[in-house]
Amino acid sequence: MSDYCPVLWPEEPTPDHLNNCSDCGLDKHGSRMVWGEGNPNAPIMILLDNPGAREDREGNPFVCGTRQTLQKAADHVGLTMEDLYVTWILKRKPIRAYDKEHVRQICMNHLGQLLKVKQPKLIICMGNVAVQSFFNDKDAEVKGAKGQGSSNQWFFDCSWLSSTGSAAPPEPLVCFC
Repeated sequence: MSDYCPVLWPEEPTPDHLNNCSDCGLDKHGSRMVWGEGNPNAPIMILLDNPGAREDREGNPFVCGTRQTLQKAADHVGLTMEDLYVTWILKRKPIRAYDKEHVRQICMNHLGQLLKVKQPKLIICMGNVAVQSFFNDKDAEVKGAKGQGSSNQWFFDCSWLSSTGSAAPPEPLVCFC
């Protein structure tokens, strides 16, 4: 039996120039921007839809259910926080209705910046929102894609991230669940 115990992974600070980003409008929801957590230099990047709560209403830190499940699964296969970096399509937790397509489109720019810097070896998109946003396909569904991988579905060409004309980073493997 494992001695697994959920912990609040260290949060990577949001880049200073983006702390007050208001492009997508989620800043009006009152939630703070969360850039990523875990090991910023990890070879594996986990991509989720939006950050869950890291604090309760009184401001006390806690590990939400999604984080507990992810950490338990990682522990089960022998991965640690050092192996993983978790980030989100949306960098703020929405707390009321919003224009999902518009907000996701804007927030993908942040993810593009992050991928340019991190250059992970493996990207795991978890859930339909992550897959749809990452592959820019609003009809993509994880359930329908499992076992259907072609080279276009499973590999992601990072060349679109290079706006300087320099060589693109190595192509990471992308999978989804």
